[in-house]
Amino acid sequence: MASVKKANRTGDALQKNTRQPSGEKPKKPSAPVFNQDMVEQASENLPARKVLENLGEFFKVLTDPTRLKILYALGAGELCVFDLSVSTGASVSSVSHHLAALKRVRLVKGRRAGRIIYYSLDDDHVKSIIKYARDHLGES
Repeated sequence: MASVKKANRTGDALQKNTRQPSGEKPKKPSAPVFNQDMVEQASENLPARKVLENLGEFFKVLTDPTRLKILYALGAGELCVFDLSVSTGASVSSVSHHLAALKRVRLVKGRRAGRIIYYSLDDDHVKSIIKYARDHLGES
């Protein structure tokens, strides 16, 4: 097992924490189980770690209001970074940075036309995701 040393809050002593090497299943916490069948069903329902990491990254990208503005703007059709900058009120540099994050999780895609890249929503699911979130929050 790999060992990691951390200073405690007061900084006057070191604690030794152990963690599982990657690839091994983590130890189950010792807590009372009230419904073993449901615990097993819930455990079996958990996706693989990589799937959870990808979902976490996907939702993390959606936490920025500027990125949401970009997605809404692209809902009207494809736009270049300059047009997105004007429509969202963000700088060209900022829009470019946000587009890179949105592309990384496949929310937007680009199409080159000469020296200009036109961005659009990756597919119809993107509009649906935002619509479902708004419906869920009751802000439609």
